[in-house]
This record gives sequence, C-alpha cells and structure tokens, in this order.
Amino acid sequence: MALVLNEFGIRGRVGNVVFCKLNGKSYMRSLPDRIDPNTPKQQEVRSRFRVAVRFYKKIKETPLKGILDLSADKICSSGYALFMKKNLKAFRANGKIGDFSQLHFSAGKRQQAYNLQGRMDDQGMVTLDWENDEEAYNFEAADRLNVIVLPSNRSFSPKLLEGVEVLRVAEKAIFPLERGKGVRIHLYCFFESPDGKRFSNSQYIKL
Repeated sequence: MALVLNEFGIRGRVGNVVFCKLNGKSYMRSLPDRIDPNTPKQQEVRSRFRVAVRFYKKIKETPLKGILDLSADKICSSGYALFMKKNLKAFRANGKIGDFSQLHFSAGKRQQAYNLQGRMDDQGMVTLDWENDEEAYNFEAADRLNVIVLPSNRSFSPKLLEGVEVLRVAEKAIFPLERGKGVRIHLYCFFESPDGKRFSNSQYIKL
C-alpha cells in the first residue's frame, strides 16, 4: 500500500486500484489479477472433492457415520467436515483412491496401539498384534478394538467388522476374513472407550 497525494479526495475502487484513508493520510493499493477458477490444478481439486463426497455418501447410512460424528467433537463442526478434512488428499481426480494409507475413519485422544502389525494366513485367519503404552494402560485397558475392512475390489465399501470382542489389554486379535485371489485387504484399526464415545486415531494395515 503506497502513500499518495489525493487532491480530489477519491475513495474506493478505480479500475484495479483502491484508494483509502488511514489516520488522515491517503493510500492506494492495486488489486490482484483476477483468479482463473478453471486452471487444471483447481479443476483437479474440485474433482477430488467430488470423489470424496461420493465415498462419504457410501458410509452415511452405516455405523461409521456415528463414529465420525463422535470423533468430530471439539475438532470439526460435524463428522462430514472431519471426514473431508482428514481424507481429501487420499482421493484422486480420476474417481479412485490414490493412497489407502491416507484414509482415516476415527479421531481422538485415546492411545493408539504401539507396533501394530497384521498378517493373514492361507486359511483366511487374520492376526493383529500390538503393544500397550504403560502410562495409558491403567486408564484405557478396557478399550475395545474396532476394525474397518476395505477390500481393493470394493474400495468404496468400507465395513465395520462385527464380532471382534477384543480389549486393548489382550495385545492380540484373531479373526477370519474372506478374500478373493489377488485382492488386497486394507484394515483401519482403532480403540473405543467403554462408554462408546471416545476413540483413538485409526491406524492402517495392508494385508
């Protein structure tokens, strides 16, 4: 903003220049050039946004929506806002998921698992192992493990796995999963407080 001699007392916008007064002195500043809303980069961002919205609509009528809504407390205005904030960068403009590890389905201050690892044998049995933080253990030992399954051949259909009744204290979970030949399985694991209202950030495993 530049100090000018404004003999005519001009105020406001003239072309791409704005005149104003501050402490009795006249100043002028130029407006930025008009932004083109249709650059390739901006088109890509809008396309990725539409893909993320389409994904969210798939989980809107599932228990995952409730988890997102509770996770949004003191972080975002809604579970939808939290989902978009956490996950937009995971999607590609071409309608696909670009990086499965960038997806998040829960958020919160409950302790994450240390050294979380997963494996699947030839019979379709999945084993998860983790370690507990000693300081948080006494307060969160009764937290329940949740597992979200997302197969690569149905990548817009995440499902909260039922029947996994495992607590943090166990440091191990074993459960069956069906998988077609050549299909990658993406897991998102997180812990839930006994009252069902607080969560840890989800952690990613690829099988």
